[in-house]
Amino acid sequence: MSRLKTFLSLTGREFKLFKNNPIMVMLFIGGPILYGIIFGAMYEKGKFTDLPIMVVDKDNSAMSTRFIDMLNDMDVLKVVAVQHESVEMRTVLMNDKAMAAVVIPDGFEADLLQNRHPEINAYVNNSNLMTSSYVSRAILTAGGTLNAGIKMSAMEKQGLPAAVAANQYEAFHSNTFRLYNPASNYMIYSWPSYLAIILQTVTIVVMALSFTSEFEANTFKELCQKSKSVSMMMAIKVVPYWIISIGLAGILACFYVYFREPFPKHVADAAVIFVLFIAAATFMGMVASVLFKTQLRAVQFLMVLSMTVYIVSGYSWPFDQTGWAAQLFAYVFPMMPFVNGYRILLLQSGKLGDIGDYTTILCIQICFYAVLSFVLLKIKARKEMKKE
Repeated sequence: MSRLKTFLSLTGREFKLFKNNPIMVMLFIGGPILYGIIFGAMYEKGKFTDLPIMVVDKDNSAMSTRFIDMLNDMDVLKVVAVQHESVEMRTVLMNDKAMAAVVIPDGFEADLLQNRHPEINAYVNNSNLMTSSYVSRAILTAGGTLNAGIKMSAMEKQGLPAAVAANQYEAFHSNTFRLYNPASNYMIYSWPSYLAIILQTVTIVVMALSFTSEFEANTFKELCQKSKSVSMMMAIKVVPYWIISIGLAGILACFYVYFREPFPKHVADAAVIFVLFIAAATFMGMVASVLFKTQLRAVQFLMVLSMTVYIVSGYSWPFDQTGWAAQLFAYVFPMMPFVNGYRILLLQSGKLGDIGDYTTILCIQICFYAVLSFVLLKIKARKEMKKE
């Protein structure tokens, strides 16, 4: 009985320790709750629907219209535009305006009627391996359905049984061309997302530790006195890490060489979004550093968020397929605009003008977090200077 009482007493003591430690409660209970909410908000649909595609209908016939209707009837696809002249594939598939472009050739219906076996070409954006596989499969399914219908109609006219139709040649051919990472190399596909989450995590955490270390060492007041202004204090904190980031970029470039990964075609444009990303991350880390009094709490809180940020970035699961809560959460962090913009620069050889939406988001984040840091530090500095 004495051992049982001791066990129960110590167990109760452990529950009290847990309850009185907010960090433990946040990690053990808050973490799973946050992950569950974000994961559910991210994948609530459970499947892809209405992925945008464009159709270039050069034939503009009843048969081509029928095929377009079949594409639209697929749950996965949504025809967002129909053109009747050739288009620049780079423009159409850039920035996820369309996941694929389906080209129906001129004379498509006439060739079918004369058994000349025309070809329909589909150009799929393969920078996102997940969506490209769904789009390709849906387009082939629609094409196969139309093929089967045409063959059945032909066999019926000839008075042949349906079983014979299934063994006949295809009325038309469907070709799929994968653009951007045509080899479906998973390393090339996943590299930008891993790069982004690592950069964001280390930048925000290190920046957060910079101020919390001052609080723990009781040197913040000295920093306030020497810097003389909040703006100077902020510059003193961020400039060293921006300089170090240049060296970090050089190290990452060495990894590209070592792993034989392709560089962005427009390196200067990639450098611009990298600079914006680092700036946004450092100011966000500065906000976190003022909110937390100890290094341990800052690190624990930020590390809990790392996985959720990776999930909601929109890199693998398209942004427009997620719930509003997941989208709102993603807009808080620099990773979302950086990783999606950088992917366009890296895999699609895009330029800065092609990622204007993402660079704008980063600029807004920089301004917001810089102003918020300034306000919080101003309040913190005034409180500190009032202490004797």
